[in-house]
Amino acid sequence: MLPATAYDLLVIGAGVNGAAVARDAAYRGLRTLMVDAEDLCAGTSAASSRMVHGGLRYLEHFEFRLVRESLREREQLLRMAPHLVAPFGLLVPFYKHNKRPGWMLRAGMILYDVLSFDKTTPRHSVLSKEDVACRYPGINQEGLVGAALYYDAQALDAERLAVEQAIDAASAGASIRTHVKVVRLTPRRDGGATASLVDTLTGARTSVEAEAVVAAAGPWVDQVLDQVQGLNVPRLVGGTKGSHITVKTFPGAPATGVHYEARSDARAILVLPIEPGYLLIGSTDIFYDGDPGKATCSDEEISYLLTEVNQLIPTADLRPEDVIHSYAGIRPLPFDPRAKTEAEVSRDHHVVPLPGAPGLFGVTGGKLTTHAALGKLAVDKVTRYLASRPGARATYPKSAVERLPLPGGRTGNWKAFAKAFAARPDVDPAVAARLLKLYGVRAERILEVAEADPALGRVIPGTGDVLAAEVAVALREEYARTLVDVMARRLLLTRRDDVGLSIAPAVAAVCAVVDGWDSARVDAEIDAFHCWVPLLRPRVLATPRTPETGAMPDRQPVEVPA
Repeated sequence: MLPATAYDLLVIGAGVNGAAVARDAAYRGLRTLMVDAEDLCAGTSAASSRMVHGGLRYLEHFEFRLVRESLREREQLLRMAPHLVAPFGLLVPFYKHNKRPGWMLRAGMILYDVLSFDKTTPRHSVLSKEDVACRYPGINQEGLVGAALYYDAQALDAERLAVEQAIDAASAGASIRTHVKVVRLTPRRDGGATASLVDTLTGARTSVEAEAVVAAAGPWVDQVLDQVQGLNVPRLVGGTKGSHITVKTFPGAPATGVHYEARSDARAILVLPIEPGYLLIGSTDIFYDGDPGKATCSDEEISYLLTEVNQLIPTADLRPEDVIHSYAGIRPLPFDPRAKTEAEVSRDHHVVPLPGAPGLFGVTGGKLTTHAALGKLAVDKVTRYLASRPGARATYPKSAVERLPLPGGRTGNWKAFAKAFAARPDVDPAVAARLLKLYGVRAERILEVAEADPALGRVIPGTGDVLAAEVAVALREEYARTLVDVMARRLLLTRRDDVGLSIAPAVAAVCAVVDGWDSARVDAEIDAFHCWVPLLRPRVLATPRTPETGAMPDRQPVEVPA
């Protein structure tokens, strides 16, 4: 069903930034509608390094305000979402060949600590060459003069941050619609716009009136604003592609993250422990003008990342066939025609009012760390605009979400809750650990659904620790509508070595029971999933397999209950 017709604010785009705008607006009492042509967190928000960081490297560009804001927001997220965001150590090795000398890096670390004076994470520490050799035996010792160990934070399940923002926005009154595309925006003389919408899954069409519009569609912002009728909107986004690869842990792999300078181009590279036994390596930074939805990690990028890691950790000996899968996302950076290199483009975020279209705003920049700050900034601008209109309210409430935990973090004592939940005798320890990690205190809701229907209390075959109830909650309460939504952005099953191909039929069968999919729908959803996973360039699709070497199972028909 498409939404009702009159809103104070239409938010276009449901990544972490759009969801933060919708959440902030809903809690201030604005009638809010958020739509996305795909799904929650279907674009750049799911393609980051999954770090909640203060922007250490921004210091060399003198972006002190951005660093301070990022560090403050990092602390907020550590408190607001303790199940999704956790402190994370990073080693910065000092090499003689570095473009940035050791004294500069040490000075940067001191300034980083000063700017994060109110942090709860440890201050940085300096390590000698001997300390590095002892604690990080795999790190290349040639030219090494020392290192520093500092702390940022990691949000491994970043997709869930967007999901919880959307859930909370809805609890405050916002309407959330995924797979709903804006096909036309017609500015009104008195401000705001009429938006024509189409449901991309059903073909249903409608139009809505909005007193204000925020286009927070990431790298698609310019395409969205091309739909504004009668207005020549200037280009806002000049995106760069960032790609990452996943590999299994190798000899000499670091126990913490490593943040180091690439030998070939002095760019920052991260080697990050993620799931036990796996590492995430990235990222690249390449100007990109293609379709953001078709961006993939290229062979050249894979070669670049592997070469750099093999130089940092010689025992890694990584080869292209060691890459389990990869992903690429387009950073929606502000368009800067003067920038000759990617590094020259600011990483700051902006909410830009459109000339000649009062009440319409476009968002550029923004990152995982500062999404809540961007949401507040956008809604501040929207409410100032709304208050300026003839006959409008004189004032609107200030942001009410700055210190409000996300739904999964709403407990007086997270550690005590997690300990008690993990010790429940009626829940398998592996299941409990997964539920805590993905849902926080909302893990109780998963168990409620499981207890209400014994069929949903079962572990989905082939997964080991995923309850069928998770699928039910994803479809009924978390705005998932397709198998890709459920697999990739709710249950996060596409991170497995085979990107979830072997368990997709079992998950689709649960969807059929929960959402009434017939056999034709199940087949179509599995086909769509098979068409989507090549964006991750999974090794399982690139390497011929046999039954003896671990073949992918043949596509089997799915039994759909009558």
